[in-house]
Amino acid sequence: MNEQEKHMLLMKKQRLLNKIAVDEQSSFLVTWWLDIANLINRTGYKWELEYLDVVTENQWQYWIDKLAQEPWSNFPFSNTIILKGELYWVHEMLYLKYPSTLQLRYLPASSTIIKEEYDLKKILKAIIDENNLKSQVIFLFYVRMSPVIKINLTDLLQLNLEEILPEHEDVAVMAIDGSWLIFKSLEGEWVFGRQ
Repeated sequence: MNEQEKHMLLMKKQRLLNKIAVDEQSSFLVTWWLDIANLINRTGYKWELEYLDVVTENQWQYWIDKLAQEPWSNFPFSNTIILKGELYWVHEMLYLKYPSTLQLRYLPASSTIIKEEYDLKKILKAIIDENNLKSQVIFLFYVRMSPVIKINLTDLLQLNLEEILPEHEDVAVMAIDGSWLIFKSLEGEWVFGRQ
């Protein structure tokens, strides 16, 4: 085998690895996130994605091809929801502005921690009212998943929060500029923090 054949074989292998990485991420999001997007979509409230995923230049086209296929094609997502790069910038803003107090799991530092088994809507509304948070577009995202949703805080309160803020996920509701954070851990802890 000459050098050109080796190079072609290596390039083919790299393309296959990139395709597999996108296929795996897409399958993960279809399994764990897409139902949430469908729930929000059915409400009729205005929402959009800041990003669905952040990928390398070589993976980008594979994601664009995925967006044209079921079930992704059921949404009017534009190609701009797939960012090229290495930085999940909204997630990074969360970790920079609100570092974890724990080593083994994420729990942001704050003076407010509520651990209750009450109605999610009542807890979220109480935190919003207590901290005088106004109607505004916010980021809603799940710490272990790449998609970041932009939705109005008032509209978020109207959704079925048991489905949007699942029990088995760490969920962040954060101001667009990161100036405040409402965080719900999968252990049922609620944290409010301000920068």
